Amino acid sequence: MLSRPPASQACRLSSRELLQALVQNSTQPVSRQLLRRGTASLVTPRTRPAVTQKRFSPVAISDPKTNTTSSGTAKWQIGKRYASTAAADKKDQVYELIDKINEKEGELAELLDELNLIDDHHGILNLEGPELDDVFSQTIGHRSEQVLEDRVRMARQEFGDTLPDDLLNDRELELYTRLYGEPVMESELLEEELEDEKEPDRLYRESVDGNLEEVEFEQIETEDDIPVVYDMEAPPAEEETLVMTRAREIAEQLGGEVMLEQFAQEAVPDPTPRLHPATEAGKFSTDPSTVFLPKDTVTTPISVILSNFSNKHISEVAHRTFGGQRLPHSTTTAPARAQLPQLPIPLDASQNHMSEMEANAYIAALYPGVYATTLSILVEVRKRLGSDWIRRLITQEGGPRVLDAGGGGAGILAWREVLRAEYELMVPDHPKEEPIPLGKTTVVTGSDSLRARASIMLENTTFLPRLPDYVHVRDVPTLDDQRPPPKRKQYDIIIAPHTLLGIDEDYMRKEQVENLWSLLNPDGGVLVLFEKGRQRGFEAIAGARDMLLERHISSPGSREYENLTQSPDEERYVKKETGMIIAPCTNHQKCPMYLVPGQAKGRRDYCRFEQRYIRPNFLQRIIGAKDRNHEDVEFSYIAVQRGVDLRETHNIVQGPEATDAAFAGFEHLQDEAEPVEKLESVKASSGSATQGEIPFNPLNLPRTVFPPMKRRGHVIFDFCTPAGKIERWTVPRSFSRQAYRDARKAHWGDLWALGAKTRIPRNLNLGDRSGEGKKERLERRAAARAAMREEGDDDGLAAFMDGQSEEEVVLPTRKKGQTIPSWKKHADKKKVRQAFKQQSSKRLGTQTDV
Repeated sequence: MLSRPPASQACRLSSRELLQALVQNSTQPVSRQLLRRGTASLVTPRTRPAVTQKRFSPVAISDPKTNTTSSGTAKWQIGKRYASTAAADKKDQVYELIDKINEKEGELAELLDELNLIDDHHGILNLEGPELDDVFSQTIGHRSEQVLEDRVRMARQEFGDTLPDDLLNDRELELYTRLYGEPVMESELLEEELEDEKEPDRLYRESVDGNLEEVEFEQIETEDDIPVVYDMEAPPAEEETLVMTRAREIAEQLGGEVMLEQFAQEAVPDPTPRLHPATEAGKFSTDPSTVFLPKDTVTTPISVILSNFSNKHISEVAHRTFGGQRLPHSTTTAPARAQLPQLPIPLDASQNHMSEMEANAYIAALYPGVYATTLSILVEVRKRLGSDWIRRLITQEGGPRVLDAGGGGAGILAWREVLRAEYELMVPDHPKEEPIPLGKTTVVTGSDSLRARASIMLENTTFLPRLPDYVHVRDVPTLDDQRPPPKRKQYDIIIAPHTLLGIDEDYMRKEQVENLWSLLNPDGGVLVLFEKGRQRGFEAIAGARDMLLERHISSPGSREYENLTQSPDEERYVKKETGMIIAPCTNHQKCPMYLVPGQAKGRRDYCRFEQRYIRPNFLQRIIGAKDRNHEDVEFSYIAVQRGVDLRETHNIVQGPEATDAAFAGFEHLQDEAEPVEKLESVKASSGSATQGEIPFNPLNLPRTVFPPMKRRGHVIFDFCTPAGKIERWTVPRSFSRQAYRDARKAHWGDLWALGAKTRIPRNLNLGDRSGEGKKERLERRAAARAAMREEGDDDGLAAFMDGQSEEEVVLPTRKKGQTIPSWKKHADKKKVRQAFKQQSSKRLGTQTDV
C-alpha cells in the first residue's frame, strides 16, 4: 500500500502518543480518549485506493529517557528494524492495535449508517484521513516483505517510470530500482523540460561571399489558445454519460470503438419488417397507439377542480350515478359476461340541473373516455380526408367552427390536440409557448355547475344551454309569416358523443340526427356520432346511418327519396344532397349487420372498435384500481361529410368491383424498398388508371370489423367489404411475403390493401328480430314439450317437433332438489325417438303420394 499526503498535526501527535505507550511497555492500556483522538483523524473506510501520489513524512519520535526527539538517529529509523526482539514485538503490537482500530471503526461506521447519523458525525470517522498502515510503515517498517513488494508493484502500475518525488521512501526506492530500474522523478523531468525550451526562431540568408547571415525580422507573438472552428451544421457536443463511458471502455478492451448513432443505424439494419405504404395508409390507430391524456389541458385542470372536494365524496357519487365501483354505465365498456343492462349514460351534458358533485363525477369519469374516443375518430377522419381538409379550415376566415353537442367540452379538447399537431406541421418554426388559431368553439352545457368547470379548461368558448331546433323551423316565408327565415348557425365539425342512446323513441332519434345534419356547413361539414360499443349503441348508430343514407346522402342509384308526409299536391320526391361516409364504412349500402331496423335480442355480431388510454390518477382513485392503469374503451361510430363527395372528385370506386380489386391486392403499386412518404405519388399516379382498373384509395378498401385471428402460418380477417358484405379472408404465408408480414402486424379496425388467397361469406349472429332471445325461445319450447308429455299427447309432441332435428330437442331439466330416476330419463328419450319416427314416416308417406 502507498502512503498518503502529510497528515495533520493531530495525526502526528496521536501516532507519537501511541508509539510512546508501546515503547515504554506500559502496563496500562491506551486510554479511550487517546484512541478516539487518534482514530478521529486517522481512520478511513475499509476500501481505499491502492496508490497515492505522496507519502507521509517521517515522524520524529520522542526518546523517553532523554526526553528529546530525533529523526535520523532515533531507535525507529526509516526502513530499518529495531535490533532487539522487544522492538519487533512492539511493531507487531502496533499493527495488531491498528487492525483492532480499523475493525472497531468499521463497526462504528455500520452502526452510524444504520442510524442515519453518518452524515452528522462525518468528522468522527474522518474518511479523508491517511491509512494507519501508511503512517507507521514509514517509521517502524512494513508488516512484511510481501507488503513492501506489493506497495512497489502498485506504484509501478500506477505511475510507470515517472514517480512523484515523495511517493516512496529509501527502502521502497531501493526495491523499485532492483526490480524495474532507476525511476525518473517528476522534479527532474520538469527541470529537463525547462532546459529544453524552444529557442526563438531565426531567419538566415546567403550572403555574396556564400556565408549565412542572420536577418532581423519582427516576430508576432501568437496566442496560446488555438481558435476553434465551429461546424454550423454539426449538432452540439453531448457530455459523456456514465453509460457512454462504460461503453467506450468495453470497446477499447475488445479492440473496437464506439460508433455514432447514425453510423450504427447504417451498420445494423432494422430487423423489424417495414410495412407496405398501402398498409401504412390504412392503419386505424393514433400515434402512439395508446392515448396519454395531456397534463396541461386535461388532467391537471381536472385535478385542481377536484382538489376542492373530498375524494371519498366524489367516489361515492360516481359509484351511485354510474352503476357501481367499476362505473359500468359510464364510457367504460363492461364485458358481455357481466350481463349488465345496456343503459345510456345517466348524466347528459344538456340536462338543465346537475349538482356540484355530479358535475365533478361527470368530468372525472366521462372526460377521459370521451377524449380518447374523440381523438381516435378525429385522427381517422384526418387520415381519410387528408391534410388539405384541416389546413383549409385553419386558413379560412375566423378559423374552424366546432360544436361539441354531448361531450361537455371533452370533444373540443381532443379537437384542439389534433389541430395543434397539424398546425405545428404546417408552421414548423412556431414557438410552442405561443397560442395557435383555434377558431370558434361551442359547447352544449345545460347546467351552471358543469359550465363553470368546462369554462376553466376551455378558453374563448361559447356555451349553449341546448341545441337550436332547426327541424321544426320554416325554411321559407309562409302565408302566415312573411318574414324571412331566421339565420341558422353552421359548424364545420360537430362532435355528438352519447346523444342517441338516451332517446327511447326512434322518431326522436331521427329528429336529433336531422337537427345535427342541418347544423352542418353544407360546404364540407363533418358530423361525428358515436355511442358505447355494445349492441344497443351499435343499433343507435346504425339507425342514424340508415336515416342519413335514405334521406340526405346521395349515392349512385339513390338520388332522391319519397317523402310520405307531404300532401299529394306538393312534391313528394325530395332530391338528396351531396355527401359521403368517411369512416368506418367504405360502402354506402345497407349495413350487413343491421339488415332489419330496431333492436334485436340475442345479437352477438355488431360493429365496434376500441381505443386504449391511460387512466389519470383521479379516475384510478374513483375506480379503486391499484394495478392496471389503462383502459380499452369500445365504441361504435360514424363520420359523414356534407356537401363533398370524394367518390366523384377523387374517382373512388365502391361496390363489388372494388372488393374484387382489393382481394387481388394493390401490392404491385409500389416496391417495398421505396419510402413510405411516396404514397401520395402513388395516389396521384393511380388516378390515371386505364379502363377496367380500380384506382387505389383507402376509401375503397375492406375494413377489419373484428380482431384478426393470427394463426400459425396464416392470418384470418373478418372484413366489411366495399360491396356491403361481411367476408372472411385468409392470408397464408405462401400467398405473399410482404402481405403475410403486414397481416401479422394488422390490428382491429385497419383497412387492408394487399389482398388474400381465399374468401368466404361469414355467418353472422344478428339475434331475433321478434325480440325473443335464444334463451327465452328454448325455455318456451321446453315448457311446451313438458306439458305435452304430462298429457301423453304423442301426436301433439310429434307435431310440435316438426321441422326440428332430434339434437335440437331439449328435454326438461331437473329442478332444484328433484331426483329423476334413470328409468324415467330413458322413457322420455324413447318417447322422443318414437315421435320423431312417427313424424318422419308421415313425411315419407306424403312425398310418396305426391
